[in-house]
Amino acid sequence: MLGKLSKWIWSLAIIGLISFALIMVMITMSQMPDTEELENPNYEFATLIYSADMQELGRFFRFNRENVSYESLNPHIIQALIATEDERFFKHSGIDLRGTIRAVAYLGNKGGASTITQQLAKLFFTDRSSNIVKRLYQKLKEWAIAIEFEKRYTKEEIIAMYLNKFDFLYNSYGVSPAAQTYFQKNQRALNVEEAAVLVGMLKNPSLYNPKKFPENAQKRRNVVLYQMVKNNYLTKVEFDSLSTIPVDASKFQRKVHYDGMAPYFRSTLTTYLKKLLEDPKYKKPDGTKYNIYEDGLTIYTTIDMGMQKHAEAAVTSHMKELQSRYFNFWKGKDPWTYNADKDQLKSRQDALDRLVRESDRFTNMKSGFMNASIQAVLQKYPDSRMWDADIIRMKKGEKDPNYLDRLLRDKYISSKQLSTYKSILKDPLWKDVRLQWSKLDEKVIQTFSKKVRMKVFDYETGGEKTVSMSPMDSIRYHRMHMQLGSVSMDPRNGEVKTWVGGIGNKYFQYDHVLADRQVGSTFKPFIYTTAISQQALSPCHRVEDIQYTIPARDPSFGLMESWSPSNARGTFTGTQMTLLEGLKTSTNSVSVWLMIQLGSAELVRDMVSRMGIGKRKVPSAPSICLGSANLNVLEMTAAYSTFANNGIFQKPIFVKKIVDKNGKVIYQATPEKRRVIQEKYNYVMVEMLKYAASSRQYALETEFGGKTGTTNDYVDGWFMGITPQLVTGTWVGGEDQWIKFETLSDGQGGVMARPYFLDFMQRIEADPKLSYDETAEFYKPMGDVIEMDCTKYSRYTDDYSDPIESDNGSVEDGQPQFKKVIIPQQEEEFEEDF
Repeated sequence: MLGKLSKWIWSLAIIGLISFALIMVMITMSQMPDTEELENPNYEFATLIYSADMQELGRFFRFNRENVSYESLNPHIIQALIATEDERFFKHSGIDLRGTIRAVAYLGNKGGASTITQQLAKLFFTDRSSNIVKRLYQKLKEWAIAIEFEKRYTKEEIIAMYLNKFDFLYNSYGVSPAAQTYFQKNQRALNVEEAAVLVGMLKNPSLYNPKKFPENAQKRRNVVLYQMVKNNYLTKVEFDSLSTIPVDASKFQRKVHYDGMAPYFRSTLTTYLKKLLEDPKYKKPDGTKYNIYEDGLTIYTTIDMGMQKHAEAAVTSHMKELQSRYFNFWKGKDPWTYNADKDQLKSRQDALDRLVRESDRFTNMKSGFMNASIQAVLQKYPDSRMWDADIIRMKKGEKDPNYLDRLLRDKYISSKQLSTYKSILKDPLWKDVRLQWSKLDEKVIQTFSKKVRMKVFDYETGGEKTVSMSPMDSIRYHRMHMQLGSVSMDPRNGEVKTWVGGIGNKYFQYDHVLADRQVGSTFKPFIYTTAISQQALSPCHRVEDIQYTIPARDPSFGLMESWSPSNARGTFTGTQMTLLEGLKTSTNSVSVWLMIQLGSAELVRDMVSRMGIGKRKVPSAPSICLGSANLNVLEMTAAYSTFANNGIFQKPIFVKKIVDKNGKVIYQATPEKRRVIQEKYNYVMVEMLKYAASSRQYALETEFGGKTGTTNDYVDGWFMGITPQLVTGTWVGGEDQWIKFETLSDGQGGVMARPYFLDFMQRIEADPKLSYDETAEFYKPMGDVIEMDCTKYSRYTDDYSDPIESDNGSVEDGQPQFKKVIIPQQEEEFEEDF
């Protein structure tokens, strides 16, 4: 009897083993991932951005995951993982038979059977099912995949893959982002109890979430610590001490795009990298393009974290005071209606309406009212778009039969659009569109005029405050904030060190560093540079302050009408002033006289194009001598860096190197430089810029020069500051042209932009941690240089030109002689801009 029973048991065991083997073979042969999937499992790694001083600036990611090698993992994390999840990890081949038998025997009450390798397989290839039959099949599949993983990877690689793959919540995929999210630490810096918290989350990240359930997290952490004692990674004494420490989630911080340093730079970097990586020479070995959100690139930038911190602090300090002055100025007045004619009122109201339509609140409302009717039209007229602008045009066309034809005539729409509009207007579907739009209009007026509790930007409360305000008032409130765009770069190598695109990225996303704005008198040094280098004019050459005219049809300029610009204050002194003084006081008449002497705007356009400013952006018109060109802060800063770098232009660089996740360098920046200005003439310009910026009020340890700029009606305020090691360009103004001051005393560049530069530089000078030398001096050519002290020229003849060869090869040594005029010492600066 016992013999028969023994035979039956052995037979059943053999049949079971054979059946199991057959099932495993079937699974392996049928629905296993292919070799490519196993050898290249689906990871999406975040791209890391580093500053020049190797601090993390931020990340680009769809899944916030960082590739961490086994060698780089914190030993506490490895020990806690093995002790808790798979004590025999280094002894089995993917499946732990002892653990499996124990789990079956005790129904899982004394621990599960899944090895780390099986858990990794589950993360990659299976989703947990609640159906017991399906779950059993998934378990078998995980076994098969685990065995395959063990064939292809070392134990160390499997641990790293698992810890890099696991979702720790809050967009923290992998142990490295998790350490940053929960503890604001690099994973290597975690202590043993912090490492145990993260390992504890592997069992159930929601239940053992230290942010939401710190008590649960502490209990689970202590289980992990106890397992570490059992496996001889900790002593009992250490456990007793650590187990009483409460879980601290006070440093929890979820990553959002507007947090951290240089948010505007990071936003612009996204666009730059996408364009750069379109180039075929930067593609992957398989010919596909790199994806900055999932390919785990490392971007090494030129941004100096210390300088960036000082820049952002200086922005807040200066703009807070300027904004307070702005609100006081406009108290009781409405910028959208103040001194506005009929056309301006319409333009400003249209701008407000556009901001309403761009808001998330309007977009959500529009979906509820308009989606069905718009989809019906799009189905019948696929090319109709049915954007807000299209609906508004058709509504106007319905009232005015000639309106759409005028749009076609003025080339605002194509003939195809016109035909589509007219077809829709005749279609019964239009009635529903119009009805729903009217309902939406009514709801928008009601909703946007009703006060609600909301958060808004505020300097006084650390960035934002909670108020009761209508959505429309919120739009106007934020639009009334003055903005700033500033860049600092090292003129010696072109490396961009700071980048501030606005006053707060959470509420104001537009990057003003790259916004084209009229530059005013900051363009005048380029006129002076061209004239001095082309005609060898001395900085002490005198020009009469009178109104100059370029007549209509002058062959040199080809104007249709005569041009006779005034000085900013509308008056002329009639006295002689040196070029040195003309630049300091930004006197328009001197700039116009220089343009007449040059005889062509093309000479200036050629000069600035060699300084990095595209010719197409500079009009071929004499008005450029007063700053009529629209340029951005980065272009202007690079151009001014030519002065600080002894006349040599360096193309701006803000990405030094890009490395892929395997450590291969896929991009290396190549410096581009060229001489633009001869040393002797550049020396003159530097001295003139130093004189233009000189004042007892603006003391810095650093040798510096600069130029202010203010445009018509005080819309834009600029300051371009140069030092031997750092050049800083700054623009300040409103996002709309009517958001501005109304007086010169408040709206000039010397008030709006220069204080930021001075504050920033003082912070730089006071920081011993920065590699900045405030004793550095501008380059001075060897040998004879052009005399800058106008008092040293002939006391009676006042010949203020040097007999030196100009850049065009001519010799200038016979300037007219004038009666001596005493140059007044001026402390007040007057802006004389376009």
